[in-house]
Amino acid sequence: MKQTIFSSTIRTLRKKTGYTQEEVSNKLNIQRQTYCNYENACRTPPLEIIIALARLYNVSVDYLVLGAQAINSPSKKTPLKDKLYDEFSSLSKNAQKEVLDFIRFKKLL
Repeated sequence: MKQTIFSSTIRTLRKKTGYTQEEVSNKLNIQRQTYCNYENACRTPPLEIIIALARLYNVSVDYLVLGAQAINSPSKKTPLKDKLYDEFSSLSKNAQKEVLDFIRFKKLL
């Protein structure tokens, strides 16, 4: 089976953290064989599993899916990112759109 960036990345992160496939599958509430299929690129996990893996390994979803093509290193959570996320999440949908529009504007400068 062809190895994908995603399958290679989750295998590498699992080994780096010292988890077994059984431990990861238990944390995700899935069968070990299902997780094994993700690592072997036999199956593509649903989005909720990809998000859960990103949280488990404290990396971005982009990093899991695109590897180094997305960014040079895993995106680690930081207190500032957590604070920004909390503040942004507490805004109304309209206010969130305004913030995103402002960020896009600032990136053009």
